[in-house]
Amino acid sequence: MTGSLLGHKKYEPTHREWPSWARITVFILGVLLLFGFGFDQVYIDSKAITSPGSTQYLGPLVTVNGAETYDPSGSISMVTVRSNMSPSLLEVIGAWLDDSISIENSERILSGRTVEENRTLGLEQMSNSLDLAKRVALEKLGYNVMTESGVLIKNIVPGEPAALVLNRGDVLIEAEGTPLYLSTDLVELLRRFLPGDDFTFSVQGFDGSVRSETVKLGDREGKAFLGVSVGTYMKMLELPFEIKVAIEKVGGPSAGLGLTLAILEQLGEGQLTGGLDVVATGTIDAHGRIGPIGGLEQKSYAVMQSGANIFLVPAGQISVARSVVGDYVKVIPVETLDDALSALRLNGGDLSGVK
Repeated sequence: MTGSLLGHKKYEPTHREWPSWARITVFILGVLLLFGFGFDQVYIDSKAITSPGSTQYLGPLVTVNGAETYDPSGSISMVTVRSNMSPSLLEVIGAWLDDSISIENSERILSGRTVEENRTLGLEQMSNSLDLAKRVALEKLGYNVMTESGVLIKNIVPGEPAALVLNRGDVLIEAEGTPLYLSTDLVELLRRFLPGDDFTFSVQGFDGSVRSETVKLGDREGKAFLGVSVGTYMKMLELPFEIKVAIEKVGGPSAGLGLTLAILEQLGEGQLTGGLDVVATGTIDAHGRIGPIGGLEQKSYAVMQSGANIFLVPAGQISVARSVVGDYVKVIPVETLDDALSALRLNGGDLSGVK
């Protein structure tokens, strides 16, 4: 199977056949630009353009100090897009004529933020994603670098008891004298109570302070209801050695899966990719679950042009990737890190030391 993948056909860009009206339009705009109408100087702040970026081999970017590393025969890459938050009129027209480029209302991307605030948010997301990738990879190799330490408040239902005393991001560490470690601990505890009962718990705020709160539980279909959606809070422990990844000016959380695999590739003995060139995209959480990402259509065009053998994508977005790459790249859907590792093993990869 590896041989067939290594011998897959490489994508070659083809000249797009435009209808007559499109060619005439482009010709007229070109003439106008030539005579100084300045279409390239007219900017449209209400629109944003997202175009294919490139794949980037992560191996050379990962540096480990204090542990043995291994040289892979293949490669793990991430993939990016290019975003233009203030395109010129000429760029918008060009994007309109190119199937690989998307045009959106900029507010849909910014969500009330300025361009600079959006850029800062993206860099913070990348930093958090990198930290998680290190920890998920190390946990997979048998290191203890995360521990379940409470119930994370993810969302709060307006008008319910929790809305009076809790905030998103709070962590419940104890309730009614019982320590809470997992989200299921809270669910099980609430089953012992009835609507209208007092419920006392300890809360760790974002700043690390701890407070005690008491509420009367609400009623949801006859059962006690606090009014929150929750997850398990993972406390981050000190890493056993230093891992650096030299990524600059790339924002967002979508490289999580690729970064995790690249770190595993460096630290695990064996050949994770079996000599194949693999591109991976998808967010990753502390439990190794892979989440959806933005700009997958444009990223798929970049992967197709890269000559990669395998493209790992979030399972829920598989149809988008396949609609772009067709038979040029083998696209594999993954829901977890374990899915990704299994897929690589099935295609000739192997990695010693991975649980």
